[in-house]
Amino acid sequence: MILDSHTAVSRSTHAARPSAQSAQRSRPAIARVTLVLQSVASGGMEAHCLSLAREFAARVIAVQVILPAAGDFDALSGAFASAGAAVVRLDTDRRSGTAAQIVALARLATVLCRFRPDAIHLHTGGATGGLAVLAIGRVLTSAGIVHTEHDVPAVRSSRRAYRTRRLADRFLHALVAVSRRNAGLRRERIGVFAPQFATVLNGVPVPDTSASDRAAVRFRIRRTLGIPPSAILFGCVVRLAEGKGLDTLLRAFASVHDAAPSTRLVLVGDGPLTARLRTLSEQLGILDAVHFAGYQSDPSPYVDALDSFVLAVPSGSMSIALLEAMVRGVPPIITFCGPEEAVIPGHTGLCAPPNDPDALASAMLQLVQNGKLRERLGRNARTHVVRHFSTARVADDLLGVYAGARRGVLPARLRSDRQPVPSPNGRSRCH
Repeated sequence: MILDSHTAVSRSTHAARPSAQSAQRSRPAIARVTLVLQSVASGGMEAHCLSLAREFAARVIAVQVILPAAGDFDALSGAFASAGAAVVRLDTDRRSGTAAQIVALARLATVLCRFRPDAIHLHTGGATGGLAVLAIGRVLTSAGIVHTEHDVPAVRSSRRAYRTRRLADRFLHALVAVSRRNAGLRRERIGVFAPQFATVLNGVPVPDTSASDRAAVRFRIRRTLGIPPSAILFGCVVRLAEGKGLDTLLRAFASVHDAAPSTRLVLVGDGPLTARLRTLSEQLGILDAVHFAGYQSDPSPYVDALDSFVLAVPSGSMSIALLEAMVRGVPPIITFCGPEEAVIPGHTGLCAPPNDPDALASAMLQLVQNGKLRERLGRNARTHVVRHFSTARVADDLLGVYAGARRGVLPARLRSDRQPVPSPNGRSRCH
């Protein structure tokens, strides 16, 4: 996110370390990749791309990254540079005005032609933006042109937005959704006009931290926040903005806190709703039990302090923040689940219907009252993410997309219209 729910950039030194297996792989047919991020804040999408850049570098793939010029992205720029990427700071959208965008796009054309990528991969928060980048890449380079949308389109798009998206899709060789659920919503709400439509499930690095290290971090963060070691701490890493289900989360926690006064909630992130959420917390009588930790460049210590990660987004899928919590052994509660999702109800986490504070509170109380359940779900969550949602697997999938993009060939397993792979143990139904 900033911290989007997608999550803040995870910069653990251990998590950043490429696996020996990936480092030993031979040089692939795709040798040069340009990642273009039309970001509004450092969050889950940016964490995803940073991990991907590290994985590509471990595979001897040259990476160029196009990032916004604003100072808010200086730390992220440095992280990409440390990962071995060549970073170019350009506002490829209109945030600085049309004239500035034209100048930036002219420079983009120059740097792309000099770098000569095999693939140009645009990343956006949803089905908006990127038309000019895609057009320049398609017209001026021989690269495969790929666009990943990390969120779903709005329920209702304007006619102008629809026309722009339709045109942008036609410059693509492949469109990518981060889940088949998101892919279905893209088809339903806008349509798909790209020649290939893939689904590449998100993934995260696997941290190499010991249980004792995490316990020490847990104690330190709780002491900093003034939270007793014995308190049951819920929390999430999320941009404090519309569409994140934060009202639902606060109302659910108010019920939980009434039943179990020792419980606490921490929100790691910042955003336009911060003041409103503080006011709502006060109105609900839980302000003293809710901790607003603000933006954290590395939120992983706060995740280690949690007893459960709760994500109440009404519409979403494949949250990076969720995966980062699960890989650290924190049991999750979410408001979306199903085939191919990381949370298998009752096995790797719990699921509640969206926009239902009472149902969410009920799931939270299950974890308050059952320490053995928390331990089992956390243990299973980590194992599941390590096995199915690693950055190495994401890189494998994307290289498959890149390799066949210009030829109109897409690996069958990545087709967005393919039936979701059944989740382990056959458990895929929300309860």
